Amino acid sequence: MRKFRSTEGTTLLEVIVAVAIVAIALVSFVTLVISSIDMEDHARKITEATLAADEKLKEIERLGFPDVGKTEGLVNEQEPDGFSYTVVVTETPISQVRQVDVQIFWEKKKRSVMITSYIAKQ
Repeated sequence: MRKFRSTEGTTLLEVIVAVAIVAIALVSFVTLVISSIDMEDHARKITEATLAADEKLKEIERLGFPDVGKTEGLVNEQEPDGFSYTVVVTETPISQVRQVDVQIFWEKKKRSVMITSYIAKQ
């Protein structure tokens, strides 16, 4: 009886096992890269939203002592699918101080960043 063992090279079974291992590693690597890209995009959106909220808050501070109320709008009018904002100004127990909440939304208001500040009457 003849044995089918190769002493000079690799068998088909060894090649199939090696290809399977490489395929599993490649799928894991691709999944990792996709996840990394999603996390980077989310971090970039949070940074952009925080900067937009800070800019909106500075704009309110430049206008002086704000009136109590709520305003909404788009951060950039040319980008209707971009960031939107809500500014809520409320009274505080101190009559000469107002609380200002600036909230920036994205992804159709599924995600948001909020900055709260206090503005005193000059």
